[in-house]
Amino acid sequence: MSLLKEISIGNLVTKNNVFLAPLAGVGDAAYRVIGKKFGAGLTCTEMVSSCGIVRNNSKTFSLLKISRSERPAGIQLFGSDPGTMAEAAHICSEYPADYIDINAGCSVKKVLKTGAGAMLLNNPNFLYILIRACVSATDLPVTVKMRLGLSEDRITVIENTHAAQEAGAALITLHPRTAAQGYAGKARWEYITLVKEHAGIPVCGNGDIKTALDAVKMIEETGCDAVMIGRAAIGNPWILTHTGAALQAHPYSPEVRPPGDEQRIHQALEHLDLIVRKKGELRGVQESKKHIHRYLRGIPYAASVREGIFKIDSREEAEHLLLSLF
Repeated sequence: MSLLKEISIGNLVTKNNVFLAPLAGVGDAAYRVIGKKFGAGLTCTEMVSSCGIVRNNSKTFSLLKISRSERPAGIQLFGSDPGTMAEAAHICSEYPADYIDINAGCSVKKVLKTGAGAMLLNNPNFLYILIRACVSATDLPVTVKMRLGLSEDRITVIENTHAAQEAGAALITLHPRTAAQGYAGKARWEYITLVKEHAGIPVCGNGDIKTALDAVKMIEETGCDAVMIGRAAIGNPWILTHTGAALQAHPYSPEVRPPGDEQRIHQALEHLDLIVRKKGELRGVQESKKHIHRYLRGIPYAASVREGIFKIDSREEAEHLLLSLF
């Protein structure tokens, strides 16, 4: 029986249940456009400061731009003040977004110090108040991305699941590690099963999906409604296509043809061009480097090119380096 399906998130219905994760410093518009091209059923901006939105910060507002070619797409907000978060959610409703996602999972210390990100998980009652404020401020569906809790001795995921649902959240995405873990250790998928058992809304699983078959295994083992792919898609958007095909073919394993070296190089160039068009050549080339070196993984003799990528300043230099691999 096929595991590929539509997901209803409030009044939003996705075409499939393979989602692209919001990644700070990575998940910009170009990344999301490519994710959608390769089959992502849902995309999301990198996390955006609610304070920056309310204060009308121009740099913050630049993160809110969403093009038609990446939708359905959401805006992920972070913050610790319910009033500010609600005001930001209301402002975001005027943008071409399809949903608002609340970041309750960021484990970066400077975010935790402000009471935002995973720190929200320390007080389920407060999380309820914050989510409820956002839900009341917008007609868009509100979703929540969370972790297990702050640390091993403070796992509050079930309490926070109930809080999110009762506050009106339309979907919960769980990365089953604690904030203290960061990305270390193994994601504990059994907690996704628990959240699914306690939630009456769709549940999306995230964490340790490195191949299409990992995504199939996650749905089979946990019963989650959707999967969210993060770091494995950097420089490898093909994983989204392969995951969709594997879910569609379940219980059979479709033939997966990894992209050839030429495909990887041309996709890296397309990604570079997208960033340059959106951000200008100098900034675009600089920001593309973290993506390009990932596209080149596994290509024979690419080590020197990967090293050279970090020394270039122009689009022409990047193309010359990449095409030299032929």
